[in-house]
Amino acid sequence: MKILEIDKKNEKVSVRTEDLNDLWTLYNLIDKNDEVSARTNRRIVLKEGSKGERKQMNLILNVESVSFHEFTSRLRVKGTILEGPDDFVTYGTYHTFNIEPGQKLTIKKTKWLKSEIKSLKKPSTFKADFNMLMIAIETGLATIALITNFSHNRIATIKKNIPGKRYEQSFRNKAYEEFFSDINRILIENIKSVKINTIIICGPGSTKERFNQFIIEKAQIPNLPKIYCIQASSGTESAILETLKSKELKSLKENVKVLLETEKIEEIMQLFATNSDLIAIGFNEISHAIEKGAVKDLFCADILIRGASKEKKLQIESILNGVEKVGGIIHILSSEHPTGQQIIDLGSLVAILRYKI
Repeated sequence: MKILEIDKKNEKVSVRTEDLNDLWTLYNLIDKNDEVSARTNRRIVLKEGSKGERKQMNLILNVESVSFHEFTSRLRVKGTILEGPDDFVTYGTYHTFNIEPGQKLTIKKTKWLKSEIKSLKKPSTFKADFNMLMIAIETGLATIALITNFSHNRIATIKKNIPGKRYEQSFRNKAYEEFFSDINRILIENIKSVKINTIIICGPGSTKERFNQFIIEKAQIPNLPKIYCIQASSGTESAILETLKSKELKSLKENVKVLLETEKIEEIMQLFATNSDLIAIGFNEISHAIEKGAVKDLFCADILIRGASKEKKLQIESILNGVEKVGGIIHILSSEHPTGQQIIDLGSLVAILRYKI
């Protein structure tokens, strides 16, 4: 995120987005009734009955809603027009900005919080365009999911009857070939529509290695991403969640937000079972832990921040500033991931402590 100007007097900040991480930051930062100005295209009908034409113009919107579209790299900001060219717009009518990487915009708030300015200034250490296909596979069953730093999407479950060992090997081989071809078709469809960085094949037994060999020899996937084969318990969704915790993915964790967060959430769950005094939950417990300088990691669900009331934002601001002062690390988790959902189930705000208090 490139900060172009901070106008403290008028509570305005102008930025230029650079990647998908920046769009996600703005998604969690722009609130209802903020004023956002940007250059945009709007269809103008000059003659009755004509289709009109699209014209570029600068508009200021009073924000009504914000939505994040990671696979088209867009942040959609919808609101009513406050200012624009008098000849072409009617004030109070709706318009939607499609904010993309590289675009400039200005955000005006009633009051900018320090933590909000810090979030704009903080550079992301994670890959913005990380997209990972995961295939959990066992004999006759496969589950396919697309994992990104912002979401977890189950794409398909594929079932195929594979004859038992009492049948001729040729029948078994044919069934496996059809099974693998069905999975491969789904992979190719997704690789064509999304830039895939990594493919992970997980599951029990030798089926995962057989499918890996099928991809290499017969799949005809151009620019095949790196493939990892990892032992897991089944070909179900639970095996995908299990594999995200795997130590075999350690080399990816440094630059991949979802893998690092999965590891941290696993640490929380283990501490709950073995040493729950090192966990603090909610504003009161975490505030007390901050006073003692004990917070090591803070986990906050994005929905707690997004759209919060002014009073709640000030409360969150106090927590975030306090954690930073005691040297803690702040993690904002996407509610579109199982890790984010686990934090939501725990009240949306959880901390790991350095020591018991």
